[in-house]
Amino acid sequence: MRIAFTRVDMRQRRVTIKDIATEAGVSIALVSFVMSNQDGKETYRVNKETAKRILEVAERLNYQPNNAARALRSGKTRTIGVIVSDISNKFFADIARCIEDKAFKYKYTVLFGSTDESAKKLENLIDVFLDKGVDGLIIVPCDGADEAIRLVAGQGLPVVLIDREVTGAELNSVILNNVRAGTQATEILLSQGCRRIEMISYSMRVSNIREREEGYRLAMENAGLATECTIHRLRFGKLERMTEIIRSAKEHGVEGLVFATNTLSIAGLKEIPRNGLRIPEDFFVSTFDCNEAFEITNTDIAYVQQPVEQFGSEAIDLLIRVIEQKEKPMIHTRIILSPELVVNRKIPAVFRVGES
Repeated sequence: MRIAFTRVDMRQRRVTIKDIATEAGVSIALVSFVMSNQDGKETYRVNKETAKRILEVAERLNYQPNNAARALRSGKTRTIGVIVSDISNKFFADIARCIEDKAFKYKYTVLFGSTDESAKKLENLIDVFLDKGVDGLIIVPCDGADEAIRLVAGQGLPVVLIDREVTGAELNSVILNNVRAGTQATEILLSQGCRRIEMISYSMRVSNIREREEGYRLAMENAGLATECTIHRLRFGKLERMTEIIRSAKEHGVEGLVFATNTLSIAGLKEIPRNGLRIPEDFFVSTFDCNEAFEITNTDIAYVQQPVEQFGSEAIDLLIRVIEQKEKPMIHTRIILSPELVVNRKIPAVFRVGES
């Protein structure tokens, strides 16, 4: 006979912060924050009634932090959580592999999660990883998740942001110089004689996308073409408008296209030949990172190469330093990596730009 329980019998096992979160109707991250700040030093960040409810639930359930939980907070589990935006994206998959390989050398185990650019998924993953007692987190922020990231970092849990930053927050981060990258991706098309250049980007309000757009506008402005700037913004996972954008670009005499990410370029490079168009005869194209669409379409492409191995290596090195120095005051570290413009073999070397 199968018996279904709708509630956990707290007498049969030790109460966890997940139990408190469920009972109080809040996130695990919030419970962890309140329970670790009962001295009142940081309670201004939490609604007083919410904090009171959490503490009352904890008392009613007879919550007792066990030795294992204390070990988790002192960094004894040797487990870290890595949250990326899209693990199917080669860029993030390669970074994840680099992090895992180097974490193994540090004798750490890595737990992975993918948000699919959903703030709700990111918050849930933070809760799951907190419940598993990770010693620290490496996070690729997504649109709408800034407060959740600030909250978990405010608890004292070591956090390193990668690829993107949280506006106005002093958090450890490893990022690309995305303004420079956007400028490079545009300058190479200008060097081909293009004057009508449009950018295809995402509508997400995340730092790397907005900075690449800034780089595009800067390059166009420097070329005296500020009034020619056009940025098409698509929703993540909703690329149906790509066909319309490509056709419209051809009709309006656009000569060059800058794709703000490799996923956008994959969609665009597949759509161009479907509409009977060719690269570079109809469009010059630049993008970010090499991808399989280059081979499929046999096209002339210039792209900005992001230092994937350096992203992963710097992020895990920084996180381990923070974990091991957690009891000591540490200045927040911001590591900015340099982009490299890679010019396809069919584009004359004389047109290479951005080299120093």
